[in-house]
Amino acid sequence: MTALPTVFGDGVIDVHVASGVARITLGAQTGAAAAGGADAKPVPSALLVVPVLQLPNLARVLVEVTKQIEARAKEAMTAQQKPAETPAGGDQVAGAFRFNG
Repeated sequence: MTALPTVFGDGVIDVHVASGVARITLGAQTGAAAAGGADAKPVPSALLVVPVLQLPNLARVLVEVTKQIEARAKEAMTAQQKPAETPAGGDQVAGAFRFNG
């Protein structure tokens, strides 16, 4: 199995729809821009190409992941207010989880 390319984007720069395909340009804050410099504009980091008919499914998955992250954040806030306990799974990174939509 070949490795999938990994890209980072902390924002969307542009969305262009043509011929039934949405082209979503992801951007990343780098260097001085990441530190909040005067020219804090994101730099394009990847182009995500999605058939328009699949956009609702993509949006649904992203909304579901966002809800799960918010729920885990609330759980973490609650857990911080309680006495610290040792995590059960020693091989799992704290706060990490996988979503399989």
